Amino acid sequence: MPRLVNCIKNCLYLGFLAIVITAICSLFVWQAEVYQSTIDEQIRSMKLELASIKKENHLMEIKLNEQLGKHDDLKEEFRYLIKQAKWPADVSLDRLDKRKEEGEDGDVGRAPHPVEAKEEDADGRNLVNKALEDAIGNLEIGDSLDHPDIDLSKRSQILLVSETAGGRDVLGGFLDNDSSVFYLPEVSQVAKSGGDFQKLAHCTITEAVLEFYKDHPEISAKSKSLKKFCSDGSCGNMTVSDLKRECLSRYVAVLGGASEDWSLSVIDDADTDTIYVSRDPRSIVSDLLQADEISEESIQGYSTQLCSRLDAFSKHESSSHHVYHVVKYESLAKSPLTSLASLYHSLLDTTDIPKLALSREFKNQLYLSISTWKTQLAQILVDAVEEECGSLVKS
Repeated sequence: MPRLVNCIKNCLYLGFLAIVITAICSLFVWQAEVYQSTIDEQIRSMKLELASIKKENHLMEIKLNEQLGKHDDLKEEFRYLIKQAKWPADVSLDRLDKRKEEGEDGDVGRAPHPVEAKEEDADGRNLVNKALEDAIGNLEIGDSLDHPDIDLSKRSQILLVSETAGGRDVLGGFLDNDSSVFYLPEVSQVAKSGGDFQKLAHCTITEAVLEFYKDHPEISAKSKSLKKFCSDGSCGNMTVSDLKRECLSRYVAVLGGASEDWSLSVIDDADTDTIYVSRDPRSIVSDLLQADEISEESIQGYSTQLCSRLDAFSKHESSSHHVYHVVKYESLAKSPLTSLASLYHSLLDTTDIPKLALSREFKNQLYLSISTWKTQLAQILVDAVEEECGSLVKS
């Protein structure tokens, strides 16, 4: 009997001990959960704060880029006028500023600075402005206005290639924001050989090229170097001299064209660097269908040729003398600045890219353009493209 009592006591003791241990463990678990919940809440709060800071920084960056862009435009315009007036080569804005800071005499044997001149002629025109107009009128074809010492044999020459609706207009628009770039869009319609490329890259503008841009003001509008000579939807006053002066004043010549017009053998013979923009064939077909460039009945046959070119151009490699850089449109649409930095590093050995004041609306449209085919193409048409393109498409 005493043994039974002792056994019962031990069991009760062990049971009580187990309850206590369970309670203590539950307390620790509860405390850990509360602590974890607190940490999670703090992390969420920090993420929201970081997102808010990033948004504010982005808005500030856009505003700053806009202000810097305005400043650069004014500075470039002023330099342009100075060089057109043929001021002495040793007189520049930087040197004038430096002399002013050092307190040197401002009379350096030059024409009056435009903002210093107050005299007016009988017609009320500023005499310096009149001198500038006369100088501009007397310029000889071939003068390099912004950069008179450019060696055309050493400057960069780049072909920008993609399928129609393949993305070169987007990238070309970004490159056109660079004040060092002379951009000729869609020139593949008149330049068909390596010899043609070299002529354009060295600023030999033919009448055929001039007439092409005069007849297609909507294409001229894609380039700042061209649209300045157009107004009210017309480029009828554009001249060979205008285009030649623009070309001679830039360090980089970018010639844009369609891979339907330029074969890889032609590109290899061009003796230039090349940028190829590769895009999802479903997006290309969708955009062309929306623009009535192709019909639903022709999609399968068109996709066969399209994807054959996409595959060949995307796999092409650089030569020993020239860079062949492939840009994925989807990457460009998601991260324009990162893609541009990689491109500039590859072709121009710099990451100093042009300032782009991209609006939120534009960035949203660019991002959405990656997947608009999903809502624009019927499933039967999607299947037709995917059947022809195989590994080039992703679900």
